[in-house]
Amino acid sequence: MKRLFVTLLLSFLLSLFTFLSITAGIFYIGYKKSIRNWGNERRKNLEEQIQEELQDILSHEASLTEDILYERFGSSLPRNVSFTLYDIEKNVLYTRKTAGRGERRRLGQKGVKQNTPGSQILAPIQISNNVIGYYSIGSIEFSNDNLNARFIHSMRMTIWIGIGCAFILAFLCALLISNRLSKSAQTVSSGINQMTSGNLSITIPERGVKEISVIAKSANELGRKLKEEEKLRRQWAADIAHDLRTPISALKSQFEGMVDGVLNVTKERVERNMVELLRIENLINDLGELTRLESPEMKIHPAEIGTSHLFRELKNRFMHEFKKKKLAVLWERKVDFIFGDENLILRAVSNIISNAIRHTPEGGEIRVAVFKNEKEYTLSVFNSGKGIPVTEIDRVFGRLYRGEYARKTPGSGLGLTISQKIAELHGGRAIIKSNEHIGTTVEMRIRS
Repeated sequence: MKRLFVTLLLSFLLSLFTFLSITAGIFYIGYKKSIRNWGNERRKNLEEQIQEELQDILSHEASLTEDILYERFGSSLPRNVSFTLYDIEKNVLYTRKTAGRGERRRLGQKGVKQNTPGSQILAPIQISNNVIGYYSIGSIEFSNDNLNARFIHSMRMTIWIGIGCAFILAFLCALLISNRLSKSAQTVSSGINQMTSGNLSITIPERGVKEISVIAKSANELGRKLKEEEKLRRQWAADIAHDLRTPISALKSQFEGMVDGVLNVTKERVERNMVELLRIENLINDLGELTRLESPEMKIHPAEIGTSHLFRELKNRFMHEFKKKKLAVLWERKVDFIFGDENLILRAVSNIISNAIRHTPEGGEIRVAVFKNEKEYTLSVFNSGKGIPVTEIDRVFGRLYRGEYARKTPGSGLGLTISQKIAELHGGRAIIKSNEHIGTTVEMRIRS
């Protein structure tokens, strides 16, 4: 689980780094754009101010002198902006750098030409649409101003402190969440490992995040089902041993008696032994059939089945038994066709009818019906025999279950289990409705 912890922690940190990087990138782009807009607006205002000052000077003075220029521009222009004034031939009339009080130059001193490398762009000075000179303004940076520089420094410190605090807080949260998730997953993993080791009585705590709690709940449900299956397996093994031991013991005693000469070899005795052998054979065949049906490789071959053909096959199979017990049998077809695997459907319904015959007293009634609702076909078999106690209905489809009221009846105890599995293979189910005073109905419902 250390891998899960490290993976979660790194994922959180990577997400945090990505978030902070995107946020910082957006902030930086916005900051640069704001500073650029501020610089453009500041330059525009300075240019307007310079034009107004020059027009005012020339409206009162005959020419531009060093003293006048120094007096006007030395105090009116911001100290953090460099400024140079040129005559019409681009000779420097006045210049001031950002440091100190400013710097004056004599009139007629030759300045830097506009097209020379590294020169600044010169803006024309126009009076009455006539160009009388040029000027240039140095770079206008927001941080050149002392107050602005302090503001930027404070903002940077605040941002870095904020990022640091956010990172530490996020790291602690990521550490806590990763540790919690890994512990929850470790608890589930430990519980599942104990289940695989055979400890099916363990209950995994169903807490934590939804996904892990769902896994824990599913694992607990799986453990419960495995525990039930283990109990059924043991009971099944005991029942198989009992159902095989009884006829084998009877056969063994019969054959030993005949070998020792205690019992005579008669036709009746051989026939009784054949019945016991047939019972063993049926049990083994049913076990093999159920195993085949429960195999993951089991595939059905559905096709359209005529209900008249299906009923005719069933009548032929059980005609002798119906007559032997003088049963009244009613056949009811409300649909002409159903859809399924014909061999499996015949096997399932035959098991249900055979079970009904065994539990119907002589002269009783059996009703076989087939009908359809919106989503399912239903094959129903009713018998007028003694109903199943309410406490036993849920156990009837269990393997080798034959209720206390039917312990002495023949059969392997797997017939209804096989029918139920066949119904499930067809996307349906088998259900039982029983009344102790009226009778029992077994319905096999398959998807239409």
